[in-house]
Amino acid sequence: MDKIIAKRYLFYGKVQGVGFRAITKWLARKYNIFGWVKNNDDGSVDLFIEGKEKDMNKFINHLKGFLKDNIEEIQEKKEKEQGFKEFKILL
Repeated sequence: MDKIIAKRYLFYGKVQGVGFRAITKWLARKYNIFGWVKNNDDGSVDLFIEGKEKDMNKFINHLKGFLKDNIEEIQEKKEKEQGFKEFKILL
C-alpha cells in the first residue's frame, strides 16, 4: 500500500484571476488528492495537499503544465499529514 504524504506549495506569478483554484480542485478530484487551496493577499496561491506520492506527482505535474504560462516561482515544503477527506477552495 502506498503511503499518504502531505506537501504545501506557494505559487507566485499571475496565479490569481486565471481559474487556478478551480483547475486545482478539478485536478484534485481526478488524482484523488485531498486538502485545500486559497488565494493570499500578496497575490500568491497557497496549496496544501495529501495523497499517495505517485498521485501527488501526477497532480502537481499536470497543474504545473496546465498553468505554466502563469507560474513564475513555486516553493514546496513537506508537511505533516492532516487526514483530509476532501478538497476545498478556501476563501
